[in-house]
Amino acid sequence: MTTNSRQFSPSTRFDWAIYADATFAGLAILIPVPLVDVFFEWIFRRRIPQAIAKRNGRRLSRETVFFLNNQPRNWWGCLLWPLALSLLFLKRLFRTIFYFLTVKDASDKLSYYWHKAFLINYMLQRGDLDNERVARLAAEAMFQVLDEITTSPLLKLAQEVVAGANHVLRMAWHWRRRQDDPALQKTRIEMAETWNSYAQYFQMLAVYYGETFEQMQAEAMGQAGLRPSDTLAAKLREAKRNVTD
Repeated sequence: MTTNSRQFSPSTRFDWAIYADATFAGLAILIPVPLVDVFFEWIFRRRIPQAIAKRNGRRLSRETVFFLNNQPRNWWGCLLWPLALSLLFLKRLFRTIFYFLTVKDASDKLSYYWHKAFLINYMLQRGDLDNERVARLAAEAMFQVLDEITTSPLLKLAQEVVAGANHVLRMAWHWRRRQDDPALQKTRIEMAETWNSYAQYFQMLAVYYGETFEQMQAEAMGQAGLRPSDTLAAKLREAKRNVTD
């Protein structure tokens, strides 16, 4: 574990304002209209970084939001995107036949977006998103961590939430209008009751992100012929410590 990883204790408590858009992004797959579900997933997914920043009394730059919302892909992946979209359309079109796959996809996506929301909140807490140059490297570290998660206790909670989720658009509409909705209240209560039991897992996830970020930062420094103290991230954190002291 790096020294920097020990300096920041992640917030592991449940906060609906942080995880609301992540929840709707995952549940959007359950919308029973092909590609409409993809559209709403895209909307809520893109809202996640700025909504979390707002909860922290911050506002992210457009470039930083772009880094957090767009996972780096290779050129051949872009070429295959039209084919992937066509297959996705067919899969969603025949969701009655592939309903069990839809439920699995929704659970996996919901767990993924919860992990992403937690990491973005932690990155804000660490100060990794204070500068666009650092934010780009932090976003790459975040996506690497997300890609390497194979098992998670959050998946069980995601499966339970997906199983009880109905009328996703109605839930989202009521939430946006600050109106009470029984289904949405049930989902929030279910998440809140279980969330605290994952505190240790979130702490381990935070440490893993910190180590990944520091490793990528060290590699970038080595390529540029810099020392650790020369990095912009190190200077920003040193300035914060001096102000605090």
